[in-house]
Amino acid sequence: MPLEPDAAYVCPYCGQENHVGVDPTAGSQQRFTEDCPVCCSPISFAIRIEPGGDPTVESAERDD
Repeated sequence: MPLEPDAAYVCPYCGQENHVGVDPTAGSQQRFTEDCPVCCSPISFAIRIEPGGDPTVESAERDD
């Protein structure tokens, strides 16, 4: 089973650079919330899957 691709982002709370795993089969435009692995704060992601299958973080924002 292939690993899911990931995309780099900077946490809007703690400023740490991290990576988020993305399911490329979930559509070319995705929105979801996931906690930062460093500070555990919730981040709202908007992800775009490129034609070649690589994910791009369009936004990683506070989920206050």
